[in-house]
Amino acid sequence: MSSPKQPHSLKEDFISRLSTNKQHGVALFILFLLPLLLYSAIFFGDQQFMGNDVLQWRAGSESVINYMETHDGEHPNWATNMFSGMPSYVLHNPSSPPNIDSLFKWLGGNTKPLTFFWILLSGAYFFFVIQGVRPFSSALGSILIGFTTYLPIIIEAGHYSKFMAFAFIPWMFVGYYLVSRSQKKLLAFFVFTLAMTLQLRANHPQVTYYFLYLLGIWWMYDSWLAYKKDEIARWLQRTGIAFGAGILAIICSIDLYWRLYEYAQYSTRGGSTLDVSSQAGGLSLEYAFSWSQGVGELLTLIIPGLYGGSSGEAYWGPKTFTSGPHYLGGIAFFLALIGFLKYKKKLKYLFFGVGSLTLLFSLGYHFPLLNEFMFNYMPYFNKFRTPEMWLIVTVFCFSVLAVYGIEALIDIARNKKESLKELYLPLGIAVGLGVIFTLGSNALLSFEKPGEFDQYAQQLAQQNNVQPDNPQIQQGVQNYINSRLKPQRKEIANSDSMRYLILVLLAGGLVVGLLKRKVSKGYFLLGILLLTTYDMLRIDARYVNESSMAPDRFDTEQRIQQQQQPVDKYVMENINSGEGYPYRVFPLMRNPFNNAIPSYFYPTIGGYTGAKLAHYQDMIDHLLMNDHSSMNEPILDMLNVKYVTAQQQIPFTGYTEVFSRDGQRVYQNDDVLPKAFFVDSVTTVASPQQAVDRMKPGTHFNPATNAIVETSDQLTASTDSTATVSVTSYDAKTIELETSSSNEGFLVLSEIYYPAGWEATIDGELATIYKTDFVLRGLQVPAGDHSITMTFEPASSIWGLRLAWMGHILLWISGIGAGLMVYHRRKPSEEE
Repeated sequence: MSSPKQPHSLKEDFISRLSTNKQHGVALFILFLLPLLLYSAIFFGDQQFMGNDVLQWRAGSESVINYMETHDGEHPNWATNMFSGMPSYVLHNPSSPPNIDSLFKWLGGNTKPLTFFWILLSGAYFFFVIQGVRPFSSALGSILIGFTTYLPIIIEAGHYSKFMAFAFIPWMFVGYYLVSRSQKKLLAFFVFTLAMTLQLRANHPQVTYYFLYLLGIWWMYDSWLAYKKDEIARWLQRTGIAFGAGILAIICSIDLYWRLYEYAQYSTRGGSTLDVSSQAGGLSLEYAFSWSQGVGELLTLIIPGLYGGSSGEAYWGPKTFTSGPHYLGGIAFFLALIGFLKYKKKLKYLFFGVGSLTLLFSLGYHFPLLNEFMFNYMPYFNKFRTPEMWLIVTVFCFSVLAVYGIEALIDIARNKKESLKELYLPLGIAVGLGVIFTLGSNALLSFEKPGEFDQYAQQLAQQNNVQPDNPQIQQGVQNYINSRLKPQRKEIANSDSMRYLILVLLAGGLVVGLLKRKVSKGYFLLGILLLTTYDMLRIDARYVNESSMAPDRFDTEQRIQQQQQPVDKYVMENINSGEGYPYRVFPLMRNPFNNAIPSYFYPTIGGYTGAKLAHYQDMIDHLLMNDHSSMNEPILDMLNVKYVTAQQQIPFTGYTEVFSRDGQRVYQNDDVLPKAFFVDSVTTVASPQQAVDRMKPGTHFNPATNAIVETSDQLTASTDSTATVSVTSYDAKTIELETSSSNEGFLVLSEIYYPAGWEATIDGELATIYKTDFVLRGLQVPAGDHSITMTFEPASSIWGLRLAWMGHILLWISGIGAGLMVYHRRKPSEEE
């Protein structure tokens, strides 16, 4: 019979002799210091990030901010300056009940993202500590989670809500861990509720949805454990606490998500309004699976430059472009292998399983067997795009495995019967990959982007007026790729492969030293921690571009105003109709449907947002263009478009050039329709597709005389030369009209139809708003003189805020109760 494994005291050193509290102090100080080092230009250099998305957000929110400034902070919930008008929830939310995240944002000021980095790192640290992990091991896990390259990439781009949502994820799992395992149930309930509330209030549903997979599968894992231990009754109690915390967290943030849920039904996330197939109700599969991670590209988790790094000619992966890889770390990979193979607790299988599952999700259309099934049948899976983003869950899970790997190494080193042979497999895999790609990447990888050859051949052929299959063109493109592109890509891949191999060998040396009793436990932990810190921060530094920062003295408005063009000044001086409302502009010269900057200066029919109204996008896709070469001019007329900006002459009829300077032109629409007008006739249709069919180019659609209305109601319109409409008040929240007509008529408003919140009254009596001309609003107006008022007061905003306040009151009552219980439990022991 073999003897039991013998515990063995490891060699002591200065670090291991520190008390646990002092080790916590050192570890937390390191975590506090690292964001300052990475973002020293922000903290010490009075700089701030002002990414493109920040400028786009500020420009798109201009009408909302202007309204609030002139109405004592009241929020309109409607933005008038983009896409001819839309709910502002995806741009600028009304104020929510204050919580501690409000304090965090205020404390952060211009130093963001530092505050939320500290929230993220401390949450990850505490998540490991409550599992019984050593302080330095917990710090290492925090560094892996907190400094994956995806975070500096999204911060520079201005995706702050995504980063803030991720910052509270570790705290959410702290709360769940307490609920599922702690005896202080009220305290656990409060922590879990607060963490989930803060995570939800960050308002990035995609991050929340992705990590709910880990949370849900963890709950199923714990349920299975309870069943095996015959503790179902106790587990049901804890499950009730967890679900109660989740429900209260949803109530606390219901003001945000009620509005988003409401909007999602009418946005592109709910699918095209023209799609009547069984797959309707979400994004198209092709659009949702754009930015799928390539199978080979998964290696960039450990060798970041293997596919060229960030966007530009160096990147040769399957995505259109990329801002950089999701980097887990070479050392983390080595430690995660040890964690999976050698850690004794079965919880490792949970993190390995979820990490592997989300890794497969990130492949998108490169792994259709799984992902098309999930897209078609898993609720809400088809609401989100960019599958590579699933890797944030993968990195989180594998970082946990890496920490388990360190704990396993300490246990192996303490046991006399364990030997270095225990680590041959993980060490061999980690080192072997490094050797393979250091020596053989040139043979294993093509270094040529899919479709790249054909793309360059097409461009070169057009420049020389020949066919792409011309032998000289083919030879020229091949020479360019081989001599200009591939050498750079090979150099990056070889350099990072060598870097990976060196780091793994250094980490492996520390592991061997620990097991051979040559390196003490404290110095081993410190060495691994320092190596990992170097590894992660050096790669992060590639994506902290100080040239994209701006001095603190500059704000977003100043940066936007610097982009003002001569055409903008002309349009701003002439945009007002003189009848109480501004006309709209089609900024054709500025990528109109992917740029919000023009919307800062004047109302436009374009803009920038991740989720437009679905019927508006359908209008752009199916009605606005005429055979892909010119515009469907009646659509511009009905959208109240007075001006078109362009860099070249435009082949529009009924347009007069009114401004030209430095190659920039402004064209005036001589046939623009007013904000509100009576039509001579109404055509009712049964579906959106029928409306589109009657409005397409070539159908002789004339919005000035005929309205296409989607309804089964009987509507009346007639030619009335005496009919008049005047706009007496116009802003984001309220529109007031005065009408006069001899006969009952149908009134069309050049305002975007949105049924969830807009109400109309005629002389104080509620009136039906009809979906007219596919995207506009229409009203049946009786004969005579009338006052018409339209207001936007969505129930989701009014009742959502009230419920959120109620939820916060319950949240803080539970917090006070938990605090009192902890105090009273400690008091007797303190008196003793």
